[in-house]
Amino acid sequence: MHGAMLIKPQFWLLLGFTGLLVFMMAQPSAAVNSAAAGIRLWAMVIIPALLPFFIVSELLVNMGLVRFLGVLLEPVMQPIFRLPGCSSLVVAMGFTSGFPIGAILTRRLYEQGLLNADEAQRLVSFTNNSSPLFILGAVGMGMFGSAKLGWLLAISHYAANLAVGVLCRWKALDTVSSVAYSRGLWKAAGVELSSCLDKEGFAKRLAEAISKSTANILAIGGYIMIFSVITTMLSEWGFLELLAELITAFFSFIGLSYQVAYGIGMGLFEITLGANTIAQASDADLLHQLAAVSLIVSLSGLCIITQVMGVMVGTPVRLGFYLKARLLQAFIAVSITLGGYHWVAASAPVSHTFLLPSPFYAVHAWRWSIYCLAGAALILLIMIGMAAVIKRD
Repeated sequence: MHGAMLIKPQFWLLLGFTGLLVFMMAQPSAAVNSAAAGIRLWAMVIIPALLPFFIVSELLVNMGLVRFLGVLLEPVMQPIFRLPGCSSLVVAMGFTSGFPIGAILTRRLYEQGLLNADEAQRLVSFTNNSSPLFILGAVGMGMFGSAKLGWLLAISHYAANLAVGVLCRWKALDTVSSVAYSRGLWKAAGVELSSCLDKEGFAKRLAEAISKSTANILAIGGYIMIFSVITTMLSEWGFLELLAELITAFFSFIGLSYQVAYGIGMGLFEITLGANTIAQASDADLLHQLAAVSLIVSLSGLCIITQVMGVMVGTPVRLGFYLKARLLQAFIAVSITLGGYHWVAASAPVSHTFLLPSPFYAVHAWRWSIYCLAGAALILLIMIGMAAVIKRD
């Protein structure tokens, strides 16, 4: 009986949060400072980077535009990913906004019956990405002082996730999509579009979008704050040092720096702090630093994984499937990073100038959120153009 209890994840969760409570009581100053750092990160970066995407995507779903896109983009999404056309919105937003909007949109489409269980599980496995703001702004320009290195990491990250999406198509069940697209949906989409012109209808939808988006962004703030405290606890109590020693020993054949190993260990819980620690390892090989950052950004860390699975609770999405997708993406991303390093890094100036907690980013978060929204629109336009060519052929 006792042995069976030790196997249950609830036991380890209870043990972990009991330890967290003890830490907050024993070291209240460290707990408060780390919680404050997490809140600053949320307020200065996460809100401007994600809130516009949350509101816009909720509006697109509420106004029925996702069905309209589903009609247009079915010829693109089915042959590439074996997913219905409506999932194109999740792909566009997920690849341009950041965690966990891919999970939020996937759940919304599943709840509306636009995705079946298999489609939802495969879609969420490759549409939760680090945002361009984080990879290009924080990691590339902020941590490494190099736009070229940022682009190398970004291309590795997004190409790997696209590869995961394509590979997962072979895991698709031989079932008909939950939505059968036909010409009748063009008429339905037209009705939804015309309802958007109604000021009262639009105002109601906007209020709902803002309300849901605010609730989601507040939940993310809670995750960031609690994991900031957890990371500090693990560091203060020596768990991260032990984990770093194990990682260093495992990669001893390549001479991995202890500080890089420490950053990997930290990144398994929270990727921003982990990536910054790796970038600050001035005695480490740059190739090792880039591969390590690519690894933890792909795995996304326990903080992000918890957010994603928290959004998908009550759906058929399995944690095991999602974790396998993260591992596959990490392998592909690191391989691309290693392959592209010799082409990019030789001419990329590097300066280790980024220090948390301030400033968080070397670029303006609000401005980049607008750029990323424009990028999402561009992706959808390109996909619509591809669909038009396919239909004509």
